[in-house]
Amino acid sequence: MHDSIHSAQQPQTRSTRATWTAIISLMLGVAALISAELLPVSLLTDMAQELAISTGMAGQMISTTATLAMLSGLILPSLFKSQDRRHLILSFTSLLVVSSILTSVASNIWLLLSARVLLGVAIGGFWAILTPLTMQLVPAEKVASAFSIIFSGVSLALVVAAPLGSYLGDIYGWRAVFVAVALMSLLVLLLQWFAVPSVHSNEQKHSGGMLKLLKRHGVAIAFFAMLLSFTGNQMLYIYMRPYMEQYLSFNIEQISLSWVCFGVASFMGVTFAGVLVQRFLKQILLGMPLAMVIVALAMLMGPKLHLLAFVLIAAWGFFGAVLPIIWSTWITRALPDAADSAGGLYSAALQIAAIIGASLSGGAIDLFGISANMWLTALIMLLTIVLTLGSLLRLPLEQPSAAASSRAA
Repeated sequence: MHDSIHSAQQPQTRSTRATWTAIISLMLGVAALISAELLPVSLLTDMAQELAISTGMAGQMISTTATLAMLSGLILPSLFKSQDRRHLILSFTSLLVVSSILTSVASNIWLLLSARVLLGVAIGGFWAILTPLTMQLVPAEKVASAFSIIFSGVSLALVVAAPLGSYLGDIYGWRAVFVAVALMSLLVLLLQWFAVPSVHSNEQKHSGGMLKLLKRHGVAIAFFAMLLSFTGNQMLYIYMRPYMEQYLSFNIEQISLSWVCFGVASFMGVTFAGVLVQRFLKQILLGMPLAMVIVALAMLMGPKLHLLAFVLIAAWGFFGAVLPIIWSTWITRALPDAADSAGGLYSAALQIAAIIGASLSGGAIDLFGISANMWLTALIMLLTIVLTLGSLLRLPLEQPSAAASSRAA
């Protein structure tokens, strides 16, 4: 199972036997990585107090992870293009295990930041090779379904990580929480060891690196549209709780119910996205940001219609969960011969979006209040629609069968 798969033979092999166990192991890897990334949000105060540092200094854990994830997503694909992707996946998951252990025993901010550096490298590298690896693990017509399974790991982390981490941290302490993450990650590593086969890159040599990829007709516009869509999603997600507390005047029970609705809708989004994206990718690429414009503006009516606010929060969870799936599928259709380079840009876009989204929203909220965030998010999504339309006119999308043929060439 772990023998190398030659590029010329690989599409036919995968057409007859999709490695769904490997796909599930990747999903669990995503869940573990996102959990490790998000946990400090719910444990920040306790960590700062025990390490005798300010909350702002402790918050640098989050920005450090995002920055290193962005850089590793841009740099690692070109450095390890010829490496067996099985070895890369195992290496990045191993970094997650080491990072979690170091975090659990950190006695000062520098050891803590070092652990988060390792986590950032793991996240950026994992995201960067996730798309090209998935393209080789399953036949072309099943790629969208595979992405739905993999990205359900994000929903799982969003629903479980923060509330469970906060609960367990209150009982056993934050160090015990990261020990639990390390043990969970170790189990994921063992599953990946047995499930993920040896897969070497079959990216065509003429595809060039990321800069050459961006020079292709329509590609730069598409990646900017992708970046904006991720940014708009992050802008509302990051400040969803202040929206509930300050704008909707929700109590803690209503906030908890809202997050449950958000998580359930997110899971539904990744569950059904695979089938829909496979058939209607172009329509969803344009329709998704349009729907998010409508939801963002409708959220302004939340104080008048509290029941509507629950529905809108859930809708944002649904649409936000679908975004990574549609753009990952876009890569497989538009750039089947350059998935490694495109995966690196995709990984960087996720992290840049988180950084820009937090900065833009934070500034707008400080200056004009929480309602400004909805207006600004709607504007970002409108720009996404325009750029996405421009990219689709310039860069046609291959059908799954054609994409498979391109990879076999």
